[in-house]
Amino acid sequence: MKKERYYVSDLSNISGLTVRTIQYYDNEGVLKPAGRDENNRRYYTDKELSILEQITFYRNLGFTLKQLKEEINCNDNKESLLDILSKQENYLYSQLEETQGKIDAVATSKRLIEEGYSPPWELLSKIMRNINKVDISIWGDYPFSETQLTIFEDVFDSQQHVFNFYNAFRKISIKAVSYKGAGVPVNSNLAIELAEEWINMVEKVTKGNSEITNSFLQVDKHRERWNKGEKDLIEEAEPYLEDILKSYYEGRIDEL
Repeated sequence: MKKERYYVSDLSNISGLTVRTIQYYDNEGVLKPAGRDENNRRYYTDKELSILEQITFYRNLGFTLKQLKEEINCNDNKESLLDILSKQENYLYSQLEETQGKIDAVATSKRLIEEGYSPPWELLSKIMRNINKVDISIWGDYPFSETQLTIFEDVFDSQQHVFNFYNAFRKISIKAVSYKGAGVPVNSNLAIELAEEWINMVEKVTKGNSEITNSFLQVDKHRERWNKGEKDLIEEAEPYLEDILKSYYEGRIDEL
């Protein structure tokens, strides 16, 4: 039930935050009281309650107090809110991608062990260090051409679709580096599976369209604009990928 005035204890009961936390937000200037009553007690209105709910939401998303003070200000401006949330979405996806990369490295190591190979621990350690340094949010500022933007917006109809492709690309690269380091033969079942995984990924994203393929190739030509971790990973993986794809296609020709 709405009230004309809320005191700190009321806000605490409604939000589940401690009185001390609410007072801290007040002291830091992110939640100012509407005024003081006749007993000089701070009181708040529905407006401040709404701001507190926003603060709680943002804090749960991982926003720092500095961001709350400098960027958010808990306003209702549509464009401002969308920009802020989009930035945080990219940040959270970066954290998710970092975790997913580690999961892929673990899965690859397990598969190698199951197949009788010794995982290349030094290489895997290097991969992990590089993954930890990757900030995928830089792709939001990548200087795509107008043509590339049009094509990629058509190919990737959602941000989730973009990250799915990114995950698939990196997962294959991690496998290629690991298989190469473990000495997996290019004509082995593991290598054949990896070649098919790469081919399926490319076919799925390009749909056999030469314009789409060329757009990806243009981005590939400018690896100096990539994250260093991404660039190092694909350059480490590329020779093995080329070898297994060559072996794969030669095997298909022999079968014919």
